[in-house]
Amino acid sequence: MSRYSEILSSNENIQNRILHSKEFLSEVKKSFSTLKGGQRPEVCVFAAGSLGRFETGRKSDLDVFILSDRRGRGSDERSLSKLEEIELFSDLIRLNENLELKPFSGDGRFLKVHELDDLVKATGDSRDDSENLFTTRLLLLLESQALSNDLLYEQALEKVLENYFKDGKGRRDFHPLFLLNDILRYWRTLCLNYERDRALDKPWWKKNLNLKFPRKLTVFSTVLAIVSKQVQTASDFKELSKKVPLERLSSALDVIGDRSFESQFAEVISDYESFLAAKSYAELETKNSNTIGDFRRKADRFGTFIYQALHSKKLDQELVKYLTV
Repeated sequence: MSRYSEILSSNENIQNRILHSKEFLSEVKKSFSTLKGGQRPEVCVFAAGSLGRFETGRKSDLDVFILSDRRGRGSDERSLSKLEEIELFSDLIRLNENLELKPFSGDGRFLKVHELDDLVKATGDSRDDSENLFTTRLLLLLESQALSNDLLYEQALEKVLENYFKDGKGRRDFHPLFLLNDILRYWRTLCLNYERDRALDKPWWKKNLNLKFPRKLTVFSTVLAIVSKQVQTASDFKELSKKVPLERLSSALDVIGDRSFESQFAEVISDYESFLAAKSYAELETKNSNTIGDFRRKADRFGTFIYQALHSKKLDQELVKYLTV
């Protein structure tokens, strides 16, 4: 085990949280498998958010996305009828109730079945944003865990990645700039969404810290892995996607081999865990200036660390330049 991975594995609180999340995932999958929606061969449900990142706590809920496979039907046909979709949504609501979790956000308006073919073919066209395919695709790659149909989940990862890495076949000098661009576009979309919510006078301080901690980590741990040349093939990325974001960050730092960040790394992962703990105990639900100010300072320290890592002299600057130019 390399140095940064050792530092991460020695953080007992982080490791306990990952273990708890894996146990929770097993419980969710077992419960869903008893419902008809969890047994459909043409449907895969995956979790994103805190469970997708293995960061669950006492206040965590389920953030689910649904993929389906037409299995040889016509390109204009849906995998499920409208009644079958309603039945599936009902099973997901029942799953939440069985596990005594909070109701789905937005009164369930984000529950939608996405066809796998559309997830791939719509990349870059007008439907990508309007039908929420872009967000679903990026969450599948960056922070997801299958709740049903592991086989279709793996096939979805492979098909999406095949599209991003299609120009790399037979090339040793290939870098996934197409994928890198979409990951950075996703980050900018998150930033725009935050500004929208702030303008609507929602609890913006909580969303701001979510943006500066887990969302920033999920995006830029992956970016760092790509620019460190840890990811050059679809199978490289698929292996990376099995790591939680902190593991991606530590493994990328190990590949870079710049040991000047070691003491800072230990500090920022402790800051990160303290943020997750605060979320677990609802400390961020109300606007307390002292608490919010403390976590803003920690978030700024975390962002500075990510910035410095991306500007390590041991990185290939020809590749780093694609982050801005």
